[in-house]
Amino acid sequence: MSQQINQTMNNLDMSNIVNSLITVENDNNDSQMSIMSESMSNVVSKDKLRKIQITTLNRVAEYISYTFGPMGSNTKIVTGNDPQNIASTYSKDGLKVLEKIIFQDVIEASILEELIDISRHVEGEVGDGTTSTVILSANIFEMLNKIQSERNLQPHYLISKFNNVIEKLKKDIIGKGRECTLDDIYHIAMISTNGDTQVSEDIKSIYETYGMDVDLSVGISNDINTKIKEYDGITITEGYSDSAYVTNFQDNTSEIPNARVYYFADPIDTANMIAYLDAILDANYYEPLEMNKAPTPTVICCPRISKDAEYSLKKLVDYQNQFTKIGESKPPICIVSDIVASDEIIMEDIANLCGCKKIKKYIDPNIYQADVEKGLAPTIETVHEFYGKCELVVADAKKTKFINPDQMYQKNEDGSVIVDNDGNPVGSQVYNSLVQFLETELKESTSTESASYIGTLRKRLTSLKSNMVDYLVGGITIADRDAKKDLVEDAIKNCRSASKYGVGYAANFEALRAVSEVVLNPDSKYESDLESEIYKAIFTAYYNTSELLYSTVYPDNAKDKVMASLMQGYPFNIRTGDEAPVLCSIMLDVEILNTVSKIISLMVTCNQCLLQAPQLNKY
Repeated sequence: MSQQINQTMNNLDMSNIVNSLITVENDNNDSQMSIMSESMSNVVSKDKLRKIQITTLNRVAEYISYTFGPMGSNTKIVTGNDPQNIASTYSKDGLKVLEKIIFQDVIEASILEELIDISRHVEGEVGDGTTSTVILSANIFEMLNKIQSERNLQPHYLISKFNNVIEKLKKDIIGKGRECTLDDIYHIAMISTNGDTQVSEDIKSIYETYGMDVDLSVGISNDINTKIKEYDGITITEGYSDSAYVTNFQDNTSEIPNARVYYFADPIDTANMIAYLDAILDANYYEPLEMNKAPTPTVICCPRISKDAEYSLKKLVDYQNQFTKIGESKPPICIVSDIVASDEIIMEDIANLCGCKKIKKYIDPNIYQADVEKGLAPTIETVHEFYGKCELVVADAKKTKFINPDQMYQKNEDGSVIVDNDGNPVGSQVYNSLVQFLETELKESTSTESASYIGTLRKRLTSLKSNMVDYLVGGITIADRDAKKDLVEDAIKNCRSASKYGVGYAANFEALRAVSEVVLNPDSKYESDLESEIYKAIFTAYYNTSELLYSTVYPDNAKDKVMASLMQGYPFNIRTGDEAPVLCSIMLDVEILNTVSKIISLMVTCNQCLLQAPQLNKY
């Protein structure tokens, strides 16, 4: 690619071409909201809505641009209205800053909320990218709006063409990824933590010790020292079904120690299955609370809960929220549902290791009655006894960890885990049988087996063998620990993604390279003039974003640095000024493009806005 761009630059005046591409007419009058003196309805027209969208995106992009890149600085976030009772935190995390911005007017506030909701996805997947996402969205949306107006295009037609280009770029980026190494883990952590060598060495050491499939999470230490804690268990990629189950408000997690785990193998969507759910809740939750006793720690897992069970869930959530209002500790209960197909088989393994009896549907009443007599099927009176045990279950909005399931290891008569001569726990018969079965199946798999079946076998085996490690961030003050935790969390998510999907260059370079290979190549063939304009709009947005990043260190020649990085085939390390690799998960730019696509699709295809009341229409 660098040779191709060099040859192109020798033949053409590239500075003029690039300048012509990135020149965007900014009509200040057009990007300002038109305020009506009075409004007769709650309807905000398309033209007014477009101006509000553009202005709001640009304002939000400006606010969080101060967090951008390694030279970005902290934003001070103050909470509390009483000068005698306020708290301050500092963060350069784009999403955290975005979540604290407040707009007074309703449309602006709604746009901000959409940005937050959609941006959480890229943060959750790869731990970074919120600031880039918002800046790129603001740039691209303004240019697409201009294309739509000049060509008089239907919104859905424009968006379909735009998303086609996005898909091509994503495919190109993924093709550039390579397998992750331990050195890559270190360099990715260095970029994400803004050069924290100690944290980067720690993360690399964890991957070296526990393998590239380690389940690594971040938390807060209870003192000045950073600590590393190891657990054994399995994780699924579904979290709690409602935030009402959160018990640890600092980490926003539901933590259920010594949990009774119930496994519904089929959806809770019939009268019988809902009755089973209610019976478990009555025995473990409502009855103890009504008798002023401690409820039984309970985790209920199921593939899906239908709307027919809505009353049961609403009642439970309302009960849980009462404890928040009165300031008491919440009862230890959590429901994990909507378990996707790829995780259902993992949940089966977890249920076996916990010792759960399956709660399932029966079609034939004779088979059901026979299983009841054998103790294999529950009744309303016995279903609360169909549980397994787990030392600790920790769920957040994205995942659930089952730490030390009851039947994972061999135990003495007193319940203590048996260890071998090296001090490692000895697997139970249930655990060893599962591992042996999966290893045998993989070994005997042939080319006739489906890729999805083999992939599921590998996923199950990895989840059984991998370790769970918590990186607990220490610090002198809570503010110190919180600020550092944000960076470490980003690093861990990025490393996790890189170990799974591969490594690429950071600083939005992979997407910039992918689009520049099309736009800066005079031999590129476009499907239409519209596709050409869309490619140029995306190139302009990425070029401007890269220029903004480099301008934090090279204010006088940022444009030259952008083109130089494309020519050399990798981004500059603007933090160190040397050749240190600037790496990240190859999926970072892919997830950013996904998120930008969602934001812009929503906005372009929206042609008017209806407010709750005419009195709110000041536009």
